[in-house]
Amino acid sequence: NDIPLGRYILETELATPFVVLFFMAVWAFPLITALVAGDIVASESHNGTLKTILTRSRNRGEIYAAKVLAAFTYTALVIFAMGTVAFVAASIEWGFNDLTSLSGTTVSAWHGLGLLAASLAIYAWPMAGIAAFGLFLSTVTRNSAAAVVGTLMWALRMQLLGVLPGTESIRPYLLGEQFQACHGFLRTPAD
Repeated sequence: NDIPLGRYILETELATPFVVLFFMAVWAFPLITALVAGDIVASESHNGTLKTILTRSRNRGEIYAAKVLAAFTYTALVIFAMGTVAFVAASIEWGFNDLTSLSGTTVSAWHGLGLLAASLAIYAWPMAGIAAFGLFLSTVTRNSAAAVVGTLMWALRMQLLGVLPGTESIRPYLLGEQFQACHGFLRTPAD
């Protein structure tokens, strides 16, 4: 009952992906993104294959753009896969029912499904920021462990800054605040 939509989780399948997103937003998704983005260039350097792929017929910009696209695609796929699995599993258990928004209004099941898709898309934006920082560290350090841990610590530091007193002026620009931005769709009128 203490988390957004938690009290409705046994009434409608649409609450389940939002609850799972709430729990995974702080730690799990940043960790998964840091693992992929922090390792994507550094592992090539560590294995000695970076020099090999740089001698191919592609220029460095194209190779780096492909790695960026791969990291961002993976991040988006993980988020949408979680939403899809939570939605399908909960639909099998509880059926396709209307959703009660955070404002207390009832939202039709189809409209709630659209809100879920929009919420997952909005959540993908701050995760792209984490992926970009992981790619940066992976490229600069060429050390997978340093890039993964550095990316995760950077994401957690951003969330910690958001709860400290006196940071109200910068809070809207921190990742921790952006992780919860998807809840704006669940109010009437939407934020």
